[in-house]
Amino acid sequence: MSDETAPPANTVLIRGGRVLTCDSDHTVFDPGEVWIEGRRVAAVGRQGAVKPPGAAGPARTIEAAGRIVMPGLINGHCHSYTALLKGTIDGVPLDIYMLYVMAAGTGRTPRDVAVSALVDSIAMIRTGTTSIIDHFSHRPAVTGEALDAVAGAFFESGLRAAIAPMFADLPYLDTVPLDKGSLPKDVLDAHARRPSPDPRLYFEMMERALDRFSPPDGRVKLLLGVDGPQRCSPELLEMTGDFQRRHRLGLHTHMLETKTQAVMAEGGGFVRRLLDLGILDDKSSLVHFIWCTEDDIAAAREGGVTIIHSPRSNLRSSAGVCPLLKLRRAGLPIGLGTDGSNSGVPNMFDLTRLAGLLARATEPEFEDWLSARDVFEMALGGGARAMGLPGELGVITAGALADVIVLNPRSRLSRPMGDVWSHLAYYENGSGVETVIIDGEVVLEDGRLLTLDEDAILAEADEIVARHGALRQGAEDEVARLYPAFHDMVVSTLDRKDRLQRLIRFE
Repeated sequence: MSDETAPPANTVLIRGGRVLTCDSDHTVFDPGEVWIEGRRVAAVGRQGAVKPPGAAGPARTIEAAGRIVMPGLINGHCHSYTALLKGTIDGVPLDIYMLYVMAAGTGRTPRDVAVSALVDSIAMIRTGTTSIIDHFSHRPAVTGEALDAVAGAFFESGLRAAIAPMFADLPYLDTVPLDKGSLPKDVLDAHARRPSPDPRLYFEMMERALDRFSPPDGRVKLLLGVDGPQRCSPELLEMTGDFQRRHRLGLHTHMLETKTQAVMAEGGGFVRRLLDLGILDDKSSLVHFIWCTEDDIAAAREGGVTIIHSPRSNLRSSAGVCPLLKLRRAGLPIGLGTDGSNSGVPNMFDLTRLAGLLARATEPEFEDWLSARDVFEMALGGGARAMGLPGELGVITAGALADVIVLNPRSRLSRPMGDVWSHLAYYENGSGVETVIIDGEVVLEDGRLLTLDEDAILAEADEIVARHGALRQGAEDEVARLYPAFHDMVVSTLDRKDRLQRLIRFE
């Protein structure tokens, strides 16, 4: 065979499945075929009616008869460091939860960082997630070595990842509406002695990382991850605006997650402030967005940002219920994110189901409810936008990036199968995922992960967690001394009779 007729080594044909393109016309080909050439989809259509992209056949054929072929799922917000914190925290609101995380998540080596990201990668790839935004934290502060470690893990796993390194410079006790007089004196003294992180070091690290990372169209890239405004000094926010104007990476950050954060925003809206500083743009995404006012919504729309809805973690930490339908009516693009793996398995099928169902308990107009198809297409479109790749991710169309999953819906839970979207939303849990293709590369085939030694990684994760056991006990002792003051702060704040209400209350 001549060089002119030989197909590229990574030409893939997926043949015979029900292809859900998720394009603007909701096109379905059944049976269909998808041709992948290099990193992108070359052609899609009815089986047998598609002109192959080259003169020869594919180098690899995936027989998908009886299967569902759809775009890879997009996890718009996770924290890879939490994969080593599974099952460690339960029954506390976010403000107290953060005390545990800050105390227990320190002292990690670059290898610890990589293993945690690999553990998350295994869970996500196996349940059909192909792209993620990792709001990456490393304590006491993100370093270049830690950033290289997490990026290397995603390169190794095959996931598509946008890494947003977190940074804040205000002491945590100053970022919540806490009565500090109720804290023990030695706690306050230690708080006063603790040095503040230097924002200049963060931005110097980010500048160096931009030089080291792959081009902007690469599979692993950077976003700004400066944390919520209540945790940032005016100087840090001004430096963030300057960096954003020069590089236009986009900012990925938590926003108005809890009522305590909304209280800290009184007297000046956080979203409007970021917009005025030139920080927000159409590459930016705001996570949670529960306690948002009308002006917050308007400012987000003016900035062109994407909202990332994280219903499971919002419920687990009693942060509140995001006004999802209200945000959709306002025209804001919305993606979904699992948040940390210490809130549950990073499974986008579970999250998509919860997002659609929870919204139905918030408003009486049932004609505004999200259908099964609506919630998937919302999550895919919003997730692609948050990744900075609208129209290239979340769809199976010619020219789109080749992030595709193949599911077998023939389990006992799924049969007999009715509407395909209802099946995906209400019956699929990720166990049906057989094949995963990311950036044109097959990373999961017939249920076998090709990029990682799963058993070795999970065994190493067990060893790391065992090694950090003493640190976790020390964290519990430290939090116990702060708990009474934080308990009173949370309860009194939630009991305030304010016009804005995001908790479910029974009369």
